[in-house]
Amino acid sequence: MTADRLTELLEDSSAEVAPPSFAATAWATARRVRRRRQVLASVAAFAAVVAVTVPLRDRGGDDIVPAPPAQSAPASAAPAGVDVMPAKPVQRALPGLPVNFAIPADAAKLSQHPVEQAVAVVQDHAGESADQSMRPLHVIDAAGRWTRVDVGDLVRTHDEGGNQAEPLRSTALSPDGRRIAVPQPEALVVIDLPAAKAHRIPLPGLNEQVMWWGDETVFVGQESTGVTRVDWASGVVSPEPAAMSAWIGGGSPVAAADIADLITAGEDRRVRVWRPGDATPVREVPVDFVTVRPEGYAVSEWYGAAMPDGAGRVAAAAWGDRVPPGGPGNYGGVQMLTVVDTTTGRVDRLLDLGTTRSKSCCEVLGWIDDQTLLAHTDLEGLITWNTRTGEITRVTTGPVAATVSVRPR
Repeated sequence: MTADRLTELLEDSSAEVAPPSFAATAWATARRVRRRRQVLASVAAFAAVVAVTVPLRDRGGDDIVPAPPAQSAPASAAPAGVDVMPAKPVQRALPGLPVNFAIPADAAKLSQHPVEQAVAVVQDHAGESADQSMRPLHVIDAAGRWTRVDVGDLVRTHDEGGNQAEPLRSTALSPDGRRIAVPQPEALVVIDLPAAKAHRIPLPGLNEQVMWWGDETVFVGQESTGVTRVDWASGVVSPEPAAMSAWIGGGSPVAAADIADLITAGEDRRVRVWRPGDATPVREVPVDFVTVRPEGYAVSEWYGAAMPDGAGRVAAAAWGDRVPPGGPGNYGGVQMLTVVDTTTGRVDRLLDLGTTRSKSCCEVLGWIDDQTLLAHTDLEGLITWNTRTGEITRVTTGPVAATVSVRPR
């Protein structure tokens, strides 16, 4: 039998066999793995690959699940309500924020130079071979000055298994920019910047997440849904009836306002709106990617804080799938930023960040104005995204290898 004849027989016998979809299987498996803790080795490995880490959020403090092999979607116009990250975003400056987030070695100490109001709080990430001790927090004031936080005796959060994570969260800075809430083992530490003083409030358990409700109340989360209410000034700790999540909730700058979070339960995607003090949500609305735009996209999981715009919408990072309009196949592992209407469940706008990033690459930091988001991405650093015009700009000149908490307005 000739080689050509053998080839023909093999091709005939395999013609009816469907090729396995290894990428889809691997991504489906990764999808079932909830991000739980950010192990230091994972942070170092991720930083070595993309030169930036986001706890992200995160968010926050969980194992990083690698993204599936990158797939190139066919070139086509984005559907209505979808923006795509440009290869080279236009550069812009934001008052008070540096362009490179390089922490100066000679930054003044908070104990000697109190800060009246901070624009941002920054905690850089240790590299793979760097000193693995607790990295200090730094604040940036409105004039762009850096100050090192040297009060509070802060340590990494950790669990019984030895997993550790840096304690700063993107939701740590109070709405008025005067205080930082830092989760600690068995405690919450609130750093009063104008007074250069740390308030340590005993709080049993593994505390990992925080979000502010106005300027006086901090909700502290642990491993699951549910939070504890803390009045930082009085030190009073009380149970919170609302079963909201500090993992995926962004809090509210106004104490009288409701708090929304975005949940993923199996194939169910919902936005929940809570009124602190009430055990049941004000409303719970399904997010339907079939009947609402953007067509062709589906969220597998939201992650990081859902940041409110004050007008009934929240923005949060997510990863999921895309079916290209008129194109073949399903492109999993798409990283995205989403804006969701908390009344209707409608996804008003979506920013497609592509499939070449690591899972949980990015995080929403807050709203600069009624239409513009500030976000932290692994490859670009800090960006702005106008959710009305679709304009995307870059605030930093490169990636930011740090956790950043910002109050942009």
